Amino acid sequence: MSKKILAMKNVIGSVIILLLLGSCTSETSTSKTESTSDTPIETPKKITSDTSKTEKAFTPKKTPVRLGTAPVRLALQEKLDKMHEDLMNQMETGFNPQDITDYAKEANLYISIYGDSLAAEHLFNAADLYRGVGNYEKALDTWYIVYKSYDREGHPKAPHAMFQCGFTYDSVLNNKKLAKTLYNMFLKRYPDHALAKDAKMLLGNLDKSPEDLIKEFQKKNKQ
Repeated sequence: MSKKILAMKNVIGSVIILLLLGSCTSETSTSKTESTSDTPIETPKKITSDTSKTEKAFTPKKTPVRLGTAPVRLALQEKLDKMHEDLMNQMETGFNPQDITDYAKEANLYISIYGDSLAAEHLFNAADLYRGVGNYEKALDTWYIVYKSYDREGHPKAPHAMFQCGFTYDSVLNNKKLAKTLYNMFLKRYPDHALAKDAKMLLGNLDKSPEDLIKEFQKKNKQ
């Protein structure tokens, strides 16, 4: 009789252990599923005034060093460097717009594969080049990608990218309303940045006519 009772206890114990193991496996599977549900970075066409996702204090970091040692990764880094160098050599003769587009595509490819901050440098360069050839829509889109992708990482190019968006709407596209929004966003997000003083000055001059600015300039020179 005692042997039967002991056998039953062993069976019950085995069942309990199996149930516990099943529960742990289920939890592990769920956590793995949740961890792979992140969506890729969005790159909308325009910057909006919603700063609810950027309330965390911005802490600028030093210019990033190269990451990774995989041959394919290093080859892409070298390709980007070479493309940028070739574009810089076109400064005296005039840029080829297609070369700029190809350069920006490679930088976007790099960020989509590796996601490190090296791409911010090349994307920012591409935006500057787009602006240089008068393709302001592409320049704004590319600066926005830099800001959106690297602001939370504290990359030094992020605030510069937002400022350039505001300055382009202000000085080139004459969209004072959107420029005002972007300058205010910049000052709220980066109040201690080196460009904050420029943003305040430009913001203060938005509603002034060219004649008013000339008068103020002449007045300051007389003092």
